Amino acid sequence: MSTFFPCAEPPKAHLFMSHYSFNSPKDLHSRAILTHPFNHKIQVFLPTAHSEAIEATLTEALLRDVHYYHAHIPLSLFLTSTFMQYIRNGMVSLSIQGGIDTHDVVCLDGKGKLILSLTKDSYEQLGLIGTPSKFYPNRQRYVVEVDLRAPSMIPGKPGFERIKWCFENTLTTTFPMLLVSVTPEGVSLPLKFPDSARATKLSFNIQSTRLDSILIPDTTTIRTIGRNDLRWRKSVAELYEWIGMSAMQSERISLGDRVDSFLCVYSNPPQTTAEPVGSSGCLIEISGLIPSQSVFQIFESLRSVLPELVDPVWANFTVWGFQDAPVSWLGREHGHLLSGENMYSFFIWSSNLQLHDKEDPDTGIYVLLESVATYDEHS
Repeated sequence: MSTFFPCAEPPKAHLFMSHYSFNSPKDLHSRAILTHPFNHKIQVFLPTAHSEAIEATLTEALLRDVHYYHAHIPLSLFLTSTFMQYIRNGMVSLSIQGGIDTHDVVCLDGKGKLILSLTKDSYEQLGLIGTPSKFYPNRQRYVVEVDLRAPSMIPGKPGFERIKWCFENTLTTTFPMLLVSVTPEGVSLPLKFPDSARATKLSFNIQSTRLDSILIPDTTTIRTIGRNDLRWRKSVAELYEWIGMSAMQSERISLGDRVDSFLCVYSNPPQTTAEPVGSSGCLIEISGLIPSQSVFQIFESLRSVLPELVDPVWANFTVWGFQDAPVSWLGREHGHLLSGENMYSFFIWSSNLQLHDKEDPDTGIYVLLESVATYDEHS
């Protein structure tokens, strides 16, 4: 970056690590999942060859109960009685035309809040009060938030009629959008659209890939070390990098790889054995507009299936957020700049998902990583 902006500091992304327990009353894992509404991909890595049974368990509920829609709709449609009911039921939607840095992007966060991230020209034409974006200089971008569940959002009320007039006369763009509405248990609710919306009902894309003869790291140190001993951070960072290599199906983690260190300096984390041993694993990927309730149900399914495996194993559960979503966790403003990442990743173990007694040091430990771009208030 210094080549292009010699007087500016390089933009910094952030990686937050938490060493925590499922037995804690703070319930950090639920909060991390359920407060992140816009998710487009889940990846599960399991260092085991039992991919078919596990994939069936993780995706059974999705295949039966969850779908989402792609439609072309104006914002005024959200103010109709039918869609106001969908919004009260927790509908989530995100426009997918153009980037958050350069185009108008709108979303519904599942709690009734309509968020408009607008260019300066669109904001000045809209006629509603907003605030300058925290990430773009010289007031070139604005954010407008409308609480569609507010008591004043009733047809005939001045506030409602003002918003309706603006959506019908100033910001009349038809946005291509992804929409989904689910129950707290992650079961889809049907949505009906006018013919002009050209709505399409979509299912999640699910695929499983087997990885053979790979060098699987030893995670015992991470699982058993005390949370106040900061050595676990180095081990987690190495394991997180290894997960990235496995996601790319890189040959660098394969048994017998002999790449020249001049070409690649990567080295695998230590294994449980002194000599390299090849093992099997599987990658399960689910993509689409995945609401947080469905993410949570898949995560809980993973937790339930791990103890049933013959050999105790660990697993990685990674979720990617939409890079051009206007908000990330807890409705905090999000931008893109260079990368736009807003993702999180769990490491969990099959041997510590249950409650343990005081003499057992293994008390439901898991590790949570949150990767946040420069333009994100969560950082």
